[in-house]
Amino acid sequence: MLEQNIIKPLYQQLIDAIIENIKNGTYKAGDKLPTETELEATYNVSRITVRRAVKELCDKNILVKKQGKGTFVLDPSLRIRLNDIGGFHEAIEERNQNSFSELLSLQCKKTSDEFSEYLNIPNTSDIIEIKRVMGHDDTIIFIDTCYLPSERYPDIQKYLFGNFSIYKILKNIYHVKMVNSEKVIKVRKAKKDEATYLHCEEGDPVFDIFKIVYDENDVPVHVSISILNGATTSYIISSNNKEQLKIKNPINKKTHILTQ
Repeated sequence: MLEQNIIKPLYQQLIDAIIENIKNGTYKAGDKLPTETELEATYNVSRITVRRAVKELCDKNILVKKQGKGTFVLDPSLRIRLNDIGGFHEAIEERNQNSFSELLSLQCKKTSDEFSEYLNIPNTSDIIEIKRVMGHDDTIIFIDTCYLPSERYPDIQKYLFGNFSIYKILKNIYHVKMVNSEKVIKVRKAKKDEATYLHCEEGDPVFDIFKIVYDENDVPVHVSISILNGATTSYIISSNNKEQLKIKNPINKKTHILTQ
């Protein structure tokens, strides 16, 4: 119950109460918040107060509204910095959380014209395709497919087992120094198989992120395509000093390139 006769506005008290319930585990990441009617009854406030509190929490990326489904708690660990070079495992470990990856498929195959251009290799070359789901604790965050030039990383398959980090393998075993990356981001509808892994519905919005990582000599290290649940992921965009991107239109699809 909120206090009606104190200086702090009721909507702010409701914000504080919801945040406290998130902190103490009453509402966990991904949980659906009670309806407006239920919040009105629980806290004895008006619909206007509920809507203002929920809007401000959505603006702060603490809650997210899904049209026709309700309001849900966002996982703060899913806020990813767009210009990070390091791997996912490293980003999660910096937050003192446990990362995991599950290998879905691993194959060596001939490169396509698009990928030979992006990886700067002959179009007759072999590439290693590594498809995984990745997350932290018990939460799957994204589906990742990584493409590596086979000739550049001989015998890399023998390191791709368990909860492996491609970033660490390339850095520690192949002594690759990754210094720069470029990304193309678009929003599209989730496919049926993607929705199963990402715990969303087919047709829900997902982030589709195409990325190339470069070494200190501006040689492409790898290409990756990551698919993330659009309703539970937010991004931090910061500026860089590069004037021109090397990425054009990945896989010949229309995209909007963010250069902020």
